Amino acid sequence: MMIVALETAFGDIVPLIPEEEGLRGKELEYLRQLAAGPRDRELSPKGPWELIRGDGLLFSAPHEAAQLRDGIEKIAERGTADLAFALARATGGSALATADRQLGDPNWDIGHPYIARAGTLAGEWPTIDLHIMRPRGLEICIGLGPKPKMSDDLWRPFVEEAVASGLRVSVNWPFAANARTVTGQLQRGGRRAIQLELSWECYDPSHPAMRRAWSSLARASRRLGRSTG
Repeated sequence: MMIVALETAFGDIVPLIPEEEGLRGKELEYLRQLAAGPRDRELSPKGPWELIRGDGLLFSAPHEAAQLRDGIEKIAERGTADLAFALARATGGSALATADRQLGDPNWDIGHPYIARAGTLAGEWPTIDLHIMRPRGLEICIGLGPKPKMSDDLWRPFVEEAVASGLRVSVNWPFAANARTVTGQLQRGGRRAIQLELSWECYDPSHPAMRRAWSSLARASRRLGRSTG
């Protein structure tokens, strides 16, 4: 009798072009160098944030610093800012990330000043909002937000590049980006945005998921920048 696993593991997934693994490692090194570049800093009534200004996609990391959600501290999602700034510099875009110490949660508080700053910084460009998720049996979850038609042209490059790199990806499960999220609030203001939740392994330099995730996101972001610019 054959026993079939009900769930896949990371090791079960094979990249479409396995010989690119070495190239993806070099892409990761390059992106990490970009992440280390200088950042501007601004203050707000809810806490500081770091940013760079470009002319392209906005990459957002609202949980880089620990947040206060209804008075309870939420664990910081360290590494999301580095990814945001790396992708921004790789594509000529902008980046925005919270910094210590925060007095609220941009991904929960309606009208948080982070939302307005993100909208101004993005201009007419879409926003890619980056997060970390607990183990869910996949590496990337793309949330389309409460107005998915606004994000219809944004998510496909990320799915295609994730699959090509050998990552497990889902759309709107387990996180669809509800109305309180950065994505949801930006959409309500008429701006295009999607939410990307990545597993912890995608931020771990010792795990192959990181080189696959960062390289696939960079490739997808370049494609998206060319098609929406």
